Amino acid sequence: MNRIPLPDPRCTPLGRHDPKEEKAQLWWSGAGVRFTLDCTYLAAEVTSRHTAHAAWLGVMADGAPVARLPLLPGTHLYPLLSGMEKGVAHEITVLKDTQAGYDESGPVTLEALETDGEITPAPERKRLLEFIGDSLTVGEGCMGPQSGEEWRMVYISHMPAFPTLVSEALSADKRVIALGGWGAARSWDNNPESRIGRIYDRLCAVIPGGDVPAPEGEKPADAVIINLGTNDNSAFDRVPLPEQDAFRREIRARAAELIRMARKRNPGAYILWAYGLCGNQLEGVLRQAVLDSGDPNAGYLALTPARSNGSRMHPSRESHETAAQEIISALKEHLK
Repeated sequence: MNRIPLPDPRCTPLGRHDPKEEKAQLWWSGAGVRFTLDCTYLAAEVTSRHTAHAAWLGVMADGAPVARLPLLPGTHLYPLLSGMEKGVAHEITVLKDTQAGYDESGPVTLEALETDGEITPAPERKRLLEFIGDSLTVGEGCMGPQSGEEWRMVYISHMPAFPTLVSEALSADKRVIALGGWGAARSWDNNPESRIGRIYDRLCAVIPGGDVPAPEGEKPADAVIINLGTNDNSAFDRVPLPEQDAFRREIRARAAELIRMARKRNPGAYILWAYGLCGNQLEGVLRQAVLDSGDPNAGYLALTPARSNGSRMHPSRESHETAAQEIISALKEHLK
């Protein structure tokens, strides 16, 4: 059995990370490593630093989900694949399948891989997509029954969510900056501190150790897909009626500001604001924000409202598939 400490040059790092780190640290949803492997068995030594909300690890083979498991606090060895056929190689991705946790005292860390096979580099993906969003982007509700209403990580799965579907269809790597409940201007409970723009330029401000500047020279994305506004709309229920017009102006300003921030880090990207999975009450405000940004290479996409729900009254996997197809069609017009 071969033990391969991470990071390793044969494993492509995925998601926002600090290249200077001596550990393979997974801060955001979808962060992980990608490689090619011919084996019968694969395991990973993983450290998780959570209390109540267990982080989940996901495994994909050739772009399809094949395993998902909850992590225990501390460092443990987890079997990921077993009984595979020797002589058949697959592109394997090991990733953080849940969102950045509020109770994590540090990032999930991939310490090492253990296998009876030989790891080689995965084919290079020439495109990089960046996804900025909330619970829809991290995949809340994509796992579990409709009756599941507790806020637990078991009901969050990034592998069947639209960012993964879009990235795999376009043979692209992805970078995710997204947190459930957060908004363009305010969170679902009307907190102006819980806006993605406030932490966009940080490595991962919600996890201890991550409230540092995002890495300089981070690879720019070919497209940035922003899915925010659902929680801003929820905040309206907590805003007195006389203040709602001012709140709409605030959303416009914050959304335009976020587009400009994304442009600064991704100079050549097409920026797409995709909104509407959970209602389109703010469509006019967000369309105007795209115009207010003054960005000639930014656009707006009205998504089809979810026709069915998964857990926690969030869109089902089928709704994510519809959204993914709409985003893919919009991006194909701008990606060469």
